[in-house]
Amino acid sequence: MDIAKYIGLYLLKNQYCYVHGLGNLELRKIRASHDGTALQAPSWEVILSPGGSIDDSFANFIATNEQISISKAANTLREYSTQARKDLAEGKEIYIPNIGKLIETAGKISFVTDEKFAFTPPGIPVVKNSKQLEEQNSRLSHKPSYPPPASADSINWRMVILVAVFIIILGGGGFFAYKYMSENSAPQPAVVETPVVQDTVVPDMTPVIDTMEAQIDTVDSAAAMVTDSTLENDFRIIIGNYHTRERAEKRVSTLTINGNKVEMVEQDSTNYLVVTTISCRIMDTTRVKDSLRLWFGFKGVAIIQ
Repeated sequence: MDIAKYIGLYLLKNQYCYVHGLGNLELRKIRASHDGTALQAPSWEVILSPGGSIDDSFANFIATNEQISISKAANTLREYSTQARKDLAEGKEIYIPNIGKLIETAGKISFVTDEKFAFTPPGIPVVKNSKQLEEQNSRLSHKPSYPPPASADSINWRMVILVAVFIIILGGGGFFAYKYMSENSAPQPAVVETPVVQDTVVPDMTPVIDTMEAQIDTVDSAAAMVTDSTLENDFRIIIGNYHTRERAEKRVSTLTINGNKVEMVEQDSTNYLVVTTISCRIMDTTRVKDSLRLWFGFKGVAIIQ
């Protein structure tokens, strides 16, 4: 088994080759230079460094080409390295065919590149893209690439259906947007109070001298009761109930912009009430709740304590 030959093949293929015990052979490019009279072309040289990556790639390469196991290739490579170090210590040179040789000077192993060594790296393959392949196929084909013309009386039913669906969606969206804006921008109706004709208490004019003081007390009590029933009080009335805080706050904001006096009351974690304050008499609360129910569209209108 010629290990030196495989070192050269592996080096030219991968531009490096690590041999345990000898070091890492690396193929490096020397740039073009000018010596004052002529321009020297770029060249390649092989250098030996003590370090390198320890793996089984080189042993696997040998095993593949020799049709043997990797362990047997590794053992053979180890024996070659041991013998090479002995030969170098005795002053011998280890040749790598067509590339150079290994020498030892003052206890240090180095590599000397052959003067006739020349290396040309493999070219980069050109991969044609799909557009180039299509253009090439079109040039080879003599058939026209354009589609046949459509008949004059044909109707594109797919386009007609798409246009009809788009018009229906646009109309439905416009209708719901108009309805939403109309509900939120309409002014709050004023609560019209129905005048209530007060009953006039007419005292008995029959002259009864002994009961005059009792009649005066009765008239004063009736007048006080009439006065109390006509007083206006502030009532907090529920005009909306939402299950999330965001919807309730949005409704309160919209009604406030429209000039309504409303607030949000958190009843619990799933009920957020929209409440307005109305000033009216006790006897008018039923009529006021009916008006609010019709105006805001909320069936659960009720007075909150």
